[in-house]
Amino acid sequence: MPKPNWSRWSLSQRLLIGALLWVLGSLLVTGLVLTQLFKQHVEQQLYKELNVHMLQLISQMEQDGSTELLVGTTLSEPRFEQPLSGLYWQIQAQALPLLHSRSLWDESLKLPQLEEETEYQAQITDPVLGALYVLGRSVALLDSDAEPRYQIWVAAQSEVMLEPLQRFTRLLVLALVLLGSVLVLGVWWQLRLGLRPLHQLRVQLALVHEGKSETIAGQYPQEIQPLVSEFNRVLQSNAEVVQRARTQAGNLAHAIKTPLAVLANATKNEASDLAQLVQNQVTTAQQQVDYHLSRARVAAAVKTVGRRTLLAPAVASLVQLLRLAYSTKSVTVESHFAEPELYFKGEDQDLHEMLGNVLDNAFKWSQVVRIRAQRLPPSAGRSWLEIVIDDDGPGLSPEQCLTVFKRGVRADEIAPGSGLGLAIVADLVQLYGGKVNATRSDLGGLRVTLWLP
Repeated sequence: MPKPNWSRWSLSQRLLIGALLWVLGSLLVTGLVLTQLFKQHVEQQLYKELNVHMLQLISQMEQDGSTELLVGTTLSEPRFEQPLSGLYWQIQAQALPLLHSRSLWDESLKLPQLEEETEYQAQITDPVLGALYVLGRSVALLDSDAEPRYQIWVAAQSEVMLEPLQRFTRLLVLALVLLGSVLVLGVWWQLRLGLRPLHQLRVQLALVHEGKSETIAGQYPQEIQPLVSEFNRVLQSNAEVVQRARTQAGNLAHAIKTPLAVLANATKNEASDLAQLVQNQVTTAQQQVDYHLSRARVAAAVKTVGRRTLLAPAVASLVQLLRLAYSTKSVTVESHFAEPELYFKGEDQDLHEMLGNVLDNAFKWSQVVRIRAQRLPPSAGRSWLEIVIDDDGPGLSPEQCLTVFKRGVRADEIAPGSGLGLAIVADLVQLYGGKVNATRSDLGGLRVTLWLP
């Protein structure tokens, strides 16, 4: 039988099961101890009752001459007169006939011989009557050495004690079950109340991860507050590191682009082969700088939690800019978002760069552009934002759809460009852990589908 994997159990499950085992164990021990104590109490009361009957029996004993023993008036306990009632007495002595209560009918108790001046109490098993509680005493009616000693016995069957014991046990079990239920309910409520701050912390962490909050908000118990403070310090430090990386990337870009711009301006009006070579290399260097600095900036931004960019405003601003850029064309844009609050878990600059490159390509070659977006159901613990951009342009062949996202590959060799636009899109999507795909659109042109976190 495989052992349970305790590491997969939640804290509430572990604490609840531990508390249940402790409560059940405690109630079980309590029930056994109380039952044993009550049994001892009932036994003591039974022996006291038997002693009262014995004293009454001794007081009723009379000796007729020297040969016969008589018991006077009827004892106060009527069960001595009922056959096999469970309560019996018996008197025996040497050389004298055996006397016993009517309840024994024609039976007699098999009892041990008592020494003089001794008292005996014990539990015995009679072959006929079964388990008995017996109390015996050796007495002499007259203070004379010649007086015979009588062994007086009073006995009760064990059923006399078992009935109150069973009744007590039933009531005790019912009381312990009620007590256990109340304790379990109290433990469950205490766990809910005690673990509520952890649930609140989990909700706040989810908000940070989804980009709805930059820090963990709320008040927590003193045991958890230091952990929350450390989390917030880590988030703040992470944001500062990313900001410094962006600043350094911008400074590096400025430091490199300025000399490149000087070289480009110096050779701009020259027609020599050397000037043309320098011009081409400067253009290539500028494109490579933009490409790699963009990748470095995104690589730092991806590690930052708590970033979120709304999709609809980003698309609206891009469409507005592209309409100005392609003012000589009349492009119809259709947008449909499944939810108004769809968001991308990342930087707005990265979302603008990914969608801007795809939309720029669509505006360049088509008259109709359709943009659709929806949040897919969670898969493998992650949720995905699906963005589909269709156009009615010339489209691409299946072979071109497979290679268009590679660096330096251009599907439009006539139009000017570097072939880095869709490659940058693919790199950015990959850095964010998403996917991008190009297929034939039902509008007749190209369909680009992005799956983003």
